[in-house]
Amino acid sequence: MKNLDLALVKHTGTNYGLVNIGDYIQICAAEQFMPRINLEIERDGLNKKLKKKTIIILNGWFTNHPENWPPDRNLHPLFISFHLQPESGQKILSARENIEFLKKNQPIGCRDFNTVKMLEEKGIKAYFSYCLTSTLDLKYNSQNKRSGVFIVDPLYSQDFGIIKKFSLKKIIFSPPLKKLFKLKDVIFPKSKTEDFIPKEVVDKAEKIEHYINDTTNHQDLMKQAKTLLKKYACAKLVITSRIHCAIPCLALGTPVLFILNGLRDENQHMSRFRGILDHINILSLQKKEELNSLFGKKINCYHPCEIDWDNPPQNPETFKHHADSLKKKCYQFIKQHMNAIK
Repeated sequence: MKNLDLALVKHTGTNYGLVNIGDYIQICAAEQFMPRINLEIERDGLNKKLKKKTIIILNGWFTNHPENWPPDRNLHPLFISFHLQPESGQKILSARENIEFLKKNQPIGCRDFNTVKMLEEKGIKAYFSYCLTSTLDLKYNSQNKRSGVFIVDPLYSQDFGIIKKFSLKKIIFSPPLKKLFKLKDVIFPKSKTEDFIPKEVVDKAEKIEHYINDTTNHQDLMKQAKTLLKKYACAKLVITSRIHCAIPCLALGTPVLFILNGLRDENQHMSRFRGILDHINILSLQKKEELNSLFGKKINCYHPCEIDWDNPPQNPETFKHHADSLKKKCYQFIKQHMNAIK
């Protein structure tokens, strides 16, 4: 169609030699709904000039470079599963033109409660939509027999192994690396994987890292993300501390345990988790009463000693109405714009 471009987000990595494969898993979720794609737009370059009307599903975090806001006027986004990190989000919301752009495209679907709150405080209509990766069953569901246990970045402190090559100064002043782990937990690690998972399970499991070296192009990283999703779809159990591993597993019907290792920092961690973890089985050493108080509600929480590792607990199904709503909104968005130009 000559008067309409259908776009997909792309990433060109970071300046720090690492990429988060979870970012590409989020792109896979949006890609499912696109009947065709004839343009890719850099996540942190939404202000790039566009020649004609362009529609795009914006799910995830798009505020790493607030100076590149607002997006171009020819970009017509569906904001769904949108996330604002508190610090960069405040920068975005301090500019009148950014607020106007968000209001133009409201209501904004948000993947966490804190983002809803930040937007509503600026008079922007927002609602909790959950995460679009909860819809990945549309394309990546598998009927194969389940086998194997996958341990995916189980603890933030363990991530030090893939970033130890960086200088302390670069780590401290790099937003992507600060986001990756808590520095004090690297220097003074509180827990180890075997505190949460029996050694015999750890020894037999396949270990996967979502932060990988940025040595390939966007297309190759998309292929890696799709390969991972196919693995998760056939797994007997996945244990992780990565949101964009855990929620895809929910979508794919794969039993998943999310390790919550004392992450209480509202700015860097809990702000992302409120709303997200309400629908996931949590593995924690903390007392259930303490976690219920932290989240302000009763959550699905297990101590490691409560787990039958041969028959892990089934996932909660409370996420499904959110996933169904996400699917409906995305399909309607595409249909609306496609019909408008016929």
